[in-house]
Amino acid sequence: MTNAFAAILGGLKDVIFGRLTLLALLNLVVALTLTIGAATAIIRFVIPMIPDGAGWLGYLSTAGEVAASIAIAVLAIALSPAISMIVGGVLFDVAAERVEKKLGITGTQGVPLHQGLLNGLRIGIPALIVNLIVLPLYLIPVVNALVFYGLNGFLMGREYATQTAVRRMAFGDAVALRKRKGLAVFVIGLACSFVPFFAPLVGASAMTRFVNSAR
Repeated sequence: MTNAFAAILGGLKDVIFGRLTLLALLNLVVALTLTIGAATAIIRFVIPMIPDGAGWLGYLSTAGEVAASIAIAVLAIALSPAISMIVGGVLFDVAAERVEKKLGITGTQGVPLHQGLLNGLRIGIPALIVNLIVLPLYLIPVVNALVFYGLNGFLMGREYATQTAVRRMAFGDAVALRKRKGLAVFVIGLACSFVPFFAPLVGASAMTRFVNSAR
């Protein structure tokens, strides 16, 4: 577990003060824009279905619009990890390569840009579906935090560990390493879930450090 915490600190340092800062800002801007845009578009599609009218219908319409405003915020929170994963998939291997060079790690294989995008979709789409399924739970205090961080921490740790490990070993070996170090992988993923719009870059750096030490 000590290696996991050291990897997290190294990942945060690379993103805040290091060579991944610009990539992290790019991921933040693009993912945040897409997240807000998607949430707003969905709600704007729903709002016209709310009936207008006088009397109780007018109160119902107003209440519906207020609820829609709240729903935008909740929906944006639910969408943020998945969209960030999809956008970050393009940047993940670029970030991992920079960290490898910084640490003097050799013997890794690069991933083409289009493969990075496919990896992002492979990671992000399941996360999007799962977050939408549990969306009602995000309306319940305390439960929402437990579900959001626990669920996305698991998803991020699982995929970031595999994506990092396959840069230097066969897929089967990468999965075996991830399972053997399951608790540490989850802890790193959990840390990433607290910074969803920076998660792919923190994950790339932290997992590169962790996988290198775990080997």
